[in-house]
Amino acid sequence: MLDQAHYSEEEIGLFNPAYTGFILHSSIREFVGFKPNGMHCALSFVTIPMAMNQLIASKLPKTYKTPIASWVASSEGLLSDFAEQAESYNPIVRSAISFLLDRGLLSVNDSGYFLLGENELVKNPALFRKSSDMSGALSTSRFLGKWFSHAPSTETIFAQLGIRP
Repeated sequence: MLDQAHYSEEEIGLFNPAYTGFILHSSIREFVGFKPNGMHCALSFVTIPMAMNQLIASKLPKTYKTPIASWVASSEGLLSDFAEQAESYNPIVRSAISFLLDRGLLSVNDSGYFLLGENELVKNPALFRKSSDMSGALSTSRFLGKWFSHAPSTETIFAQLGIRP
């Protein structure tokens, strides 16, 4: 779980594992809709930061068929510090993953790919309709799941976003 000494009360509320876990679960659900073998676990570390960043979310392409490389090229400057942003989300992402695994909502295969767990979540909780920020993050996470499922590889996504493993 998140170390509360490093986050303000507002950040704890925003980055709580149930919320960020739902964001991640929604992305994985969309991803496995196109690639049933699962979503590589490393993609979680870019999905959550991108979905939670309203500026990035607002600049994403309209269709998942847009190649990531062409979007990155047209979004010059937007991703200049994304590698650092993504790294700062590591404890948040790990907490979300732990939350989902502990509740049987997510499983990991031997190759390191996330699959949906044996327990299910509702697809559109009413709580998300009460906040435009939450609704936007949910919509973005779903888009990212589809978009990333159409990319050539996890390594390619990381390279195109300027992140070194």
